Amino acid sequence: MAVSPGSVMRHVPVGRRYRQLAAWAVALGLHALAIAGLAGWQIDSERVQREPTSLDVVLVTQPSVDPGAAQAIAEANQQAMRRERAVTKPDQPAAPPTPVEAPAPSSPAVPDEPVSPPASETPDDPPAPPVPDTPPHGEPADEPASPPAPSQPQAPVEPPKTGAVPSGQALLAQATSSIRQRSFEAAPATDTAGDRDQQAARRAAEARYVADWTRRVETYGNRVYPAPSHLEGQLRIRVVIDSGGQVRQAEVIHSSGYPELDQAALKTIRGAAPYRPFDRGMGDRDSLTITRVWRFGKGNNFGVR
Repeated sequence: MAVSPGSVMRHVPVGRRYRQLAAWAVALGLHALAIAGLAGWQIDSERVQREPTSLDVVLVTQPSVDPGAAQAIAEANQQAMRRERAVTKPDQPAAPPTPVEAPAPSSPAVPDEPVSPPASETPDDPPAPPVPDTPPHGEPADEPASPPAPSQPQAPVEPPKTGAVPSGQALLAQATSSIRQRSFEAAPATDTAGDRDQQAARRAAEARYVADWTRRVETYGNRVYPAPSHLEGQLRIRVVIDSGGQVRQAEVIHSSGYPELDQAALKTIRGAAPYRPFDRGMGDRDSLTITRVWRFGKGNNFGVR
C-alpha cells in the first residue's frame, strides 16, 4: 500500500524530549542576547569615563604697573636668577694659561755614530742624552738660530667673588626701594610749579606796593615840598622800607647837580612815611628796596619813575 508524504508529515509525533531541547535552545539564545547587551553597555560606559574631562581656566587681570617699575622688577628678577645659578654651580677659578715654552736652540750637527744594541738593563733607567762632539779647530761651528721670544703669559682671570651675592628677595627689595625713591623724587616737580606760582604772586604784590608808594610820594612832594621854580633836573634815589612801612634808609645815588633838589627829594621820602605795611602776598619779606628816578620840572612839580 502506497503512503503519501503529506500523510507521513502530518502524523509525526512530537515527544517530550524534543520540547525540552527547544526550550533550552530558546533560553540559551535569550541569555546570550542579554549578556551581549550588558557587555556593550559596560564598554560604552568605560569609553565615556575615559574621555578627558574639560578644565576651565579663569584669567584674573592684575592692576597695571608703571612701565619703569615693571622694567626695574624684571631686571632685578633676571639678575637674581643669574646670580643664584652662579651660586649653585661650584665656582672653580680658571686655570691660568701656561706660558708657551720657547723651542730649544738647534744644536750643531753631530756625526752619526753606530748605535750599539741595548744591553740587558732595567727599563726604568732612561738613556743618557748624546753629547755633541766639539768640531775641529779648523772648521767654524754653526751658530744656533736665535730662539723666538717667548710670549708673555697672560694674567690669570680672577674668579667672580661670590661671597656677597644678594638673594632674589634682596634684589626685589632694592628695586622696590628705588621705585619708591623715584616716586619721591618726582614730587619736587610739583613743588617747583607751586614755587613758581608763589614767586609770580609775590612779584605782583611787590609791583602793586611800589605803584602805591610812587603815587603817595608824588602827591606828598607836590603838596608839601615843592622845588624852586627856577630849577630843573633829575636824580636817582635808593630807598629801603621795612615790612611795617618805615624808612630804613634813603640815599641819593645820582645827584641832580642842585643840592636844593636833592634835599627836597629826601625830605619828601621821610615826610611821607610811614607807608602801608607789606600785605600777605609779599610773603615773609623783611624789607623792600626801591630805586627810582626823580624829575623836577616847571611849575614846581616832580615825577618819580
